[in-house]
Amino acid sequence: MLLYRPLRRLAFVGNRAMADLTMDLIGQITDCDNSNKKPSSGAHPEALDFLEKIGFLKPDPTPPPVPDCEFKPTSAVLLLTSRCNLRCIYCYAGGGERAVQNVSPELARTAIDVVHRNAVELNKPRFELIFHGGGEPLQALDVIQEAVAYSRTKDLPFRSSMVSNGVWSKPQREWILHNLDGVGLSVDGGPETQNRQRPLANGQGSFKAVMRTIRALDDAGFKYGIRMTALPPWPETLPQDVAFLCQATSSQSIQAEPAFNTLRGEHRGPTQPEAEAFVEAFKQAFDIAARAGRQLIYSGARPWVLSQSFCQAPYSLLIANPAGMLVGCFEATDKEYPLLKEAQVGLIDGEQVLVSHESRNALHKKLAQRKSICRDCFCYWHCAGDCYSRVFAPEVYGNPGSSPRCFMNREITAHILLWYIAHGDGVWRGQGGHPHSKELMKTF
Repeated sequence: MLLYRPLRRLAFVGNRAMADLTMDLIGQITDCDNSNKKPSSGAHPEALDFLEKIGFLKPDPTPPPVPDCEFKPTSAVLLLTSRCNLRCIYCYAGGGERAVQNVSPELARTAIDVVHRNAVELNKPRFELIFHGGGEPLQALDVIQEAVAYSRTKDLPFRSSMVSNGVWSKPQREWILHNLDGVGLSVDGGPETQNRQRPLANGQGSFKAVMRTIRALDDAGFKYGIRMTALPPWPETLPQDVAFLCQATSSQSIQAEPAFNTLRGEHRGPTQPEAEAFVEAFKQAFDIAARAGRQLIYSGARPWVLSQSFCQAPYSLLIANPAGMLVGCFEATDKEYPLLKEAQVGLIDGEQVLVSHESRNALHKKLAQRKSICRDCFCYWHCAGDCYSRVFAPEVYGNPGSSPRCFMNREITAHILLWYIAHGDGVWRGQGGHPHSKELMKTF
């Protein structure tokens, strides 16, 4: 049995007797707050000594703060384009097939002006520029270059990064290496998996092109992370693909996310058997990555993160899509996004940024209501109600708290805790998190 205090970042394994004893001692401590008596463990003083030694009976620290709802973003995320040079078989945005939409240079400049001004007013050391989208950002390289050049005219440093499929020409690689600070690469694994799941627009494989990019990044010592999408049959493919990426790349972090849709341009949640299959595969892959000295991440299971929100998108990022909509989700790339009504929180109109505080408040209220359902879950402080693109549609992803998605989050979180307990001194003390986990969660 896993005994866990999330806010204290402490966990260990005990039997039912130890669990009952621990609950009794915690109850005594609550009573002792009024009587100044020290709790007693009866016939098991060694258990009390152990629990006190590791700090398990201490009160919880102050929880992480509720996200500040004042909209003063210092990071701009540009969902640059619907164009794409790949035709990934699971792409929820249908990249490359929908009507062409691009963020204009004028819109990019307005977004940069806003986050720069906010960074100055808040006395931040820098602002941030992130290139993302429903297609491949490099299909709008001219806008990226103009945005970076414009950011350099500001009187404050900035950090620039991009999420990309890694199919780059040599000139593109050279420009990125000399002008961006980090990249998140979407790579799904070895040659068979990569070519099957992420073919080029002409139907040919993308593996060789992606590996050229990875070798260039590794040779340059450039900072990047890998985000892989895992499709069935998970137990037969995910562990092998993670093993390949550990062997063939220098990326210290790999984020693996399952996809359950069978058609481009759609969302579909998992069935319970699918969730169980992914969990089993992820456990095997996690162990493989750990033995290779790498961190395998799944966004719904991150015990090193204590947070009141799953991600920053609904609260503190200025995210703009090609239509000029300000949105609270990276997936809201166009009007086809199924939760656009909830996600749209404003508009960029020329040089004006029009924020709908009513829409933002409504979204935040809905997020708080969703999270309240999770109050008794041991993952509460980690997934913080989970990604709302995955939980606001129960007809797709199941009912909150009892859905296959929640099952995956709990099972994988427990496995991560148990792994670190088994490979440490028998107590998890908050170790095991990736040093850039918050940045990775925001970027991917």
